[in-house]
Formats: sequence, structure tokens, C-alpha cells
Amino acid sequence: MQRLSIIIAAVFAVLLSAHVVADVPQVETKQGKFSGTVEDGAYAFRGIPYARPPVGDLRWQAPAGVSSHDGVRSADVFGASCVQPRPGLETSEDCLFLNVWAKTLDAGKHPVMVWIHGGGFRGGTGNLGGAVLAQQDVVGVSFNYRLGPLGFFAHESLPGKQANFGLLDMVAVLEWVQTNIAEFGGDPNNVTIFGVSAGGMAVDLLMVTEQARGLFHRAIAQSGYGTWALPYSRFATGSAPLDFDYSPLPRAEAMSAELVARVTAKEQSLRQLRELDAMQLASALRGFQVPIVDGHSLNAEPGILFRQGKQHDVPFMTGGNSNEGTVMGGSGLGVEQFAASFASDTARAKALYKEDFAHDEASGWRRTFGDNRYLLSAYQLGLGMTTVSSRAWLYYVDFIPTANQGEWIGTPHGMDSFFLLRGHTSDDPSVRQLGDRMLHYWVNFARTGNPNDAKQMHWPAFTAGAPDWLVFSQADSVVSGVLAEKLKFLSDRYDRRTR
Repeated sequence: MQRLSIIIAAVFAVLLSAHVVADVPQVETKQGKFSGTVEDGAYAFRGIPYARPPVGDLRWQAPAGVSSHDGVRSADVFGASCVQPRPGLETSEDCLFLNVWAKTLDAGKHPVMVWIHGGGFRGGTGNLGGAVLAQQDVVGVSFNYRLGPLGFFAHESLPGKQANFGLLDMVAVLEWVQTNIAEFGGDPNNVTIFGVSAGGMAVDLLMVTEQARGLFHRAIAQSGYGTWALPYSRFATGSAPLDFDYSPLPRAEAMSAELVARVTAKEQSLRQLRELDAMQLASALRGFQVPIVDGHSLNAEPGILFRQGKQHDVPFMTGGNSNEGTVMGGSGLGVEQFAASFASDTARAKALYKEDFAHDEASGWRRTFGDNRYLLSAYQLGLGMTTVSSRAWLYYVDFIPTANQGEWIGTPHGMDSFFLLRGHTSDDPSVRQLGDRMLHYWVNFARTGNPNDAKQMHWPAFTAGAPDWLVFSQADSVVSGVLAEKLKFLSDRYDRRTR
């Protein structure tokens, strides 16, 4: 009997570790088997293709289903990042890969968090370490999506309505997650999408993309910009809102044709377009890439659709940082151009942002730009969530590490993602503590759809009557009406632009 018990125990142990062969984790997906690696106490699978390479006739097409394979395919290195003008980074049009990190490969149905990288929709990569999520008993997923004019492009020569190919790549990833994530121990019925900057805007977009309905169950937009002006294609219905300076927006097709003309003087036929050099196209873009209202994946700007209650009815977290304007230089929008767009509102802007303007003119307009692009979006989308049954939680990061005291005038754009995912690596104990607090809220939200538990300060849901924000700082606090006067001013301008 003792020997039988030992045999049964051994068999049970083998069954529990059936996904790990000689310390090499293996998972069988619908497209075939993959072997991964072990890092930082987590199983990592890198470079899994989720769609066919979007090259040749598949350039400017919706992502096509990936072919299955026989045997065991190695998934221990990242795939190439998508084409972008970034020296030293391996890029290719063949870039539609995803990565998965898991603490265990059991059937435990762990929550899934899908990270969407930022970079102005023209740069960035999903090739980042995700073990920090796995260590929280979360299955982490990151991925690459098509960028710049290869990912967002409307042109008279293209045959279909689709213009947001990078957005459709994101939908394809979420479909892959629904089909395969259970094999990595993830729960396909508990998927949270989250991202920063363009990744936060991607979350805003997916919240109003019909093709993404039912593919995720919570959403976190960090420094998204769902109230930013987007061009309309010829397939979009309704009138396009005005640009941020109240001028009419150019058609998306005209913008794409102008970009191509910087690359070639040849006829812009479909054949010629698909023969253009990918890096030359990417390098011809000025400033950030903008998504397109194409009447297919996007019917209007997210802020407008949220206001109409047309977003997916799922719990939503959103917010931003106290000095988002640090990103202005990369936007393609100069200080003088942005200042000119305020015209008769200049005096009001300078009164509201007098401390920044007292420093210098550029600082004042940069801070105004950051609030207008990111914090206004958080506020307006938070208001929009009052039109559906799910709740929203808003946050504001106003934290300066010890090493940056006297240097920073606020928390720069993108730093919330550093605190969240890499704060534990900092030598500054206050940064590590902030990162732990943020990660705790984020993971709670992914598990339950509510960031709160009994271990941390209660974070009230946002309502129109009580617009509470959780302010992350040296000591966290709940503040009603963060930037109240400034956001009212910017909201009035937004209403005039979209009326």
C-alpha cells in the first residue's frame, strides 16, 4: 500500500507538471505546440505569431489567420518589432507576434492582463518583460501591432473600408487570447486590457470598437487621449468635428496621399503603394500617427461615443500624470502652433496656468497641452461612463522621486507605467512603495472589476455628482474635482469643437 501511494503521488506530480518537460515549459495552442523559457520565477513564451505576416498583398489588409504547425516550435526569443524609424531596433513588416508570461500552467483560470504599448502609434514595442504580472498570479500578454502609415492608412486606392489595421491587429490578439489563453492557465472570461499613451488611446478605441465586443471584461487607459481630434475617411458617416484649433480637419485620404508623396512621385495605385519601402513610409510621418474614423472599426472619436453611451459596458479605469506636456515635442505640434489655436482663450489659459507661464511661455503651453490631451480625456470618458451601468475609477499621479526633486515640475508623461511595472527595480524606497500600491490596485481591478480591497485606501468610483480621483503622491489621497477649473475650461473648448 505504501508503494502504491508513492506511485500514485508520483503520477499526480507528473500530471501537475505536464506542461514542463525537462525544465522547458510547453503549451499546446490551437495553432500547435510551443516551448518557452523560465525567467524570474515565471514561464515565458515569446514571439508567438498571432497572424500571418502582413506583407505583399496583405499590406493594408485586416490580419489574416495564422497557419498551424507540426512539432514543437520554440518561443524563447522575441519576434521583430513593427517597422518604425528607431535606430538599433530590429524591425520588420513581419512583426505580428505576442508574448505570454504565467506563474503556473495549470487550469487555475487566473486573470489575464493584456498590455498595449505606447509610442504615438508610430513607435514602441511589446517586447518587454512581463514576469512582474506573472508574479502577481496574473497571466500577462504583450504584443506588437502595425504602426504609422502601415497600421493606420486611408487611401483612394485601397479597396475596403478598413483604415485602422493596427487596431484590427489588437482585436486579433484578443481573439487569440479567447482561443488559447486557458492553455497558459488564464481565464478567457476575465481579460483586462491596459496600456499607456498610445496604448491608453488604444484602450479608448477598443472600448468603442464593435469588433472587440465581448473580447475583454475590464479596461485601463493610462494617459489615453480619447478626446483628441481624429480625421474621417470617405466611408465615415456624419460630419467630422473640428480640429483642436476649430478649423476643419483634412480627410484621412488626403493626409495619406500627402505622406506617400513625400516618398515617391509615382502614381499612387494599389500596386505601387504595396511596393513602397516600409521604412521610407514610416520615416515620412511627421509627429504622431493618428487613428482614423473609418466607419468600420471606428465610427466616431471615442469621447463622442462615450458621451452617447456607445462604449462597451465594462468596468473602466483611466487617468494621467501632472506634467503630461513633456511629450509635446514628439507630437509634431509646436508650442507656437498650439498657442495660436487658443486665440481668444489665451488670457484665460494664462490665468489658469499662471505658475507655469511665470516660469516661461513654453512651460505654460506644454502644461496646457498635456492637460488638454490626456487629463481632459480621462475626465470626459469618466463622465461618459455614467451613461452605462459599469463604473469608472479615475487617478492622477503627482509624484516626484527624491532624485528628481527640484528638477521635475510634475510627473512626466509615461512615468505611471514605469512606476507600475518597473517601480520595484528602483533604488528609491518611495518609488518602490508607490509601484507596489499602484500594482495592487491594478491587479485587484483585473481580478474583480473593482480596484479596492481592505488593504489599501478606498478608491471611490467616479460619478458626475462626486468627481473623485485617487491622487498618487508621496502620500495618496482622494480628491474631488482634480484640476476642476482647468478641466472645465478645457471641456468648454472640447464642447465647442465637437458640437
